[in-house]
Amino acid sequence: MTVSISGLQAIASLASEGSMTAAARALGYTPSAISQQISKLERDVRQVLVEQNGRVATLSPAGRVVAEAACRILSEIEQMQVQLENERKTVAGTLTLAAFATATRGVVPPALRRLRSDWPRLKCQLVEADSHHAMALVEDGSVDIAIVHDWLEMPLVLSIGLNARHLGNDISDVLVPVTHHLAGRGSVAMSELGGEVWLYEPGSVSHDLLIRSFTSTHLVGHGVAEYASQIAMVGAGLGVALVPRMGRGAVPDTVRVMPVEPAPTRQVYAVWRAATGTRPALQAAVLALKESFSGALDPDQALPGAPVRVPQPALAQDQPFSSPAPGRSGLSVVSPPGKAPGCGEKGRPEQRSLSRELMLNAG
Repeated sequence: MTVSISGLQAIASLASEGSMTAAARALGYTPSAISQQISKLERDVRQVLVEQNGRVATLSPAGRVVAEAACRILSEIEQMQVQLENERKTVAGTLTLAAFATATRGVVPPALRRLRSDWPRLKCQLVEADSHHAMALVEDGSVDIAIVHDWLEMPLVLSIGLNARHLGNDISDVLVPVTHHLAGRGSVAMSELGGEVWLYEPGSVSHDLLIRSFTSTHLVGHGVAEYASQIAMVGAGLGVALVPRMGRGAVPDTVRVMPVEPAPTRQVYAVWRAATGTRPALQAAVLALKESFSGALDPDQALPGAPVRVPQPALAQDQPFSSPAPGRSGLSVVSPPGKAPGCGEKGRPEQRSLSRELMLNAG
């Protein structure tokens, strides 16, 4: 019996993502292409792997068996690729990244430009995704690296089998119209802004932070996803916004940028699967992202650097997670019950503190 790798990837992604559309998005294909790959896999194994319940595609019992085997096979192939690249000791192949919107604008472009210049045999592919989705894409093997963020007050969860490196901290300011009654102040406290009309991305981490900041009042405002649109609406006098400095760019003269005391801070991380931590291409990318972040908040101070040096795997151990804020230890770590690495199975995890015990395995 002969089966294709793309067919195994398609059914493993369907199992982890839950639908043809989500599986296609995770792999960068169309739903029709995913359906075709699974149909070919059905012919190869001579079994019905997917059943249609109305408009919803679900795995048959045989499909679940094949999906579980596909996870194991793809994991073995990934480990083989890592070992082969380690043998070559060179940065080459394909590397896929997922990043949230402001990182896509403020951190990723310089890093990809550096990698393309220094390592012409490395092909990088990027998909934009919010932090929680990006983490899931790394976990199920759809991408190699996720650039994610969490707020000091609202940490993300890092699953067992994933490693991460702290790239830096990004502070957010409150943007108000120049006609605002607080616009002449040097700084402002969040408690002074409880009655404002807010511009926010619904369901985002910053939206959750606003809700937590004003628990005693109803949050009034407009759901606006893009920061550029929020800034335009602030300039038009339609509300105020909490906007991070990374990737923000210049603001119009109609907008006043006001530091907040204490400063709302989000920590930015690169996250990858521990099994791939010794891969030279991954190490080069993490180092390039770290360099890029150092210039992301103040582009005028970003200087061209030396080519990225890739550390040998035996030396690829870094500092543990820590936070500059007192009493904060960065991402939390979670162990989902009954979950094999890379299979993206859902379940309610039991959370435990990451603290200082997690050591980085790359970059």
